[in-house]
Amino acid sequence: MDFSVIVPAFNEEKRIRACLESIVSQRTGRSFELIVADSGSTDGTVAIAREYTDKVVVCSGRGTARARNEGARLASGDILVFIDSDTVALPGYLDTVYEAFRDHRLLGASCAFRFTRRSPKLMGAEYVTNVYYVLRSAFCAATLPGFNLCMRRDTFELLGGFRLCHLEDLDMSIKLRKMGRTRYIPRRMVVTSSRRLEQDGILCTLRYYGDLFEASQGRRLGYEPVKVGESKYDDYIHRE
Repeated sequence: MDFSVIVPAFNEEKRIRACLESIVSQRTGRSFELIVADSGSTDGTVAIAREYTDKVVVCSGRGTARARNEGARLASGDILVFIDSDTVALPGYLDTVYEAFRDHRLLGASCAFRFTRRSPKLMGAEYVTNVYYVLRSAFCAATLPGFNLCMRRDTFELLGGFRLCHLEDLDMSIKLRKMGRTRYIPRRMVVTSSRRLEQDGILCTLRYYGDLFEASQGRRLGYEPVKVGESKYDDYIHRE
């Protein structure tokens, strides 16, 4: 099996169908399986997931890190592809990832993105973020956003999976680039939700992630983002 595509989910009945449809519709000569790891949804998420795959696991607790880990336990693919349930993989995504991993030194990768909403402010944030990630990747310090994060299964197992912490995807990204080669692929191959930026605004979102980074890595960023308010975004990702 070439790929195991793992989708963590929690109460995403409004968005998960588009995500799963985009995965099963990939036209590729590579073999892949689809796994949905649900964190105890109380809506129709699980029922929708079972329309697309018989590999649906209901996790023992909440949290995206836990869901990704439990989904990975069912995986048989050589490459694990973690795609968030509010993210859509555009045509050619799996082939793009496969071509990247033909470099046997590559341990992890993410593809570039665009937001669902197309307002000037969001498009500006999208452009700046992609450029930033591309530049970091060019200087061998790639940041791999978790809404589409790919890695070799043997590397994932060697690292013991995702740490149950805030920003577990960034934590994994740091571990991967310390071990070997990682890459941010500068092609817009996924469309991801802009709901955090829309609800909290850019400055509040930066502050939110800055605080979580400091909490998870046990070190200061070296600067203090302007405090413009508290995030009210209720996100299961960081619940334990």
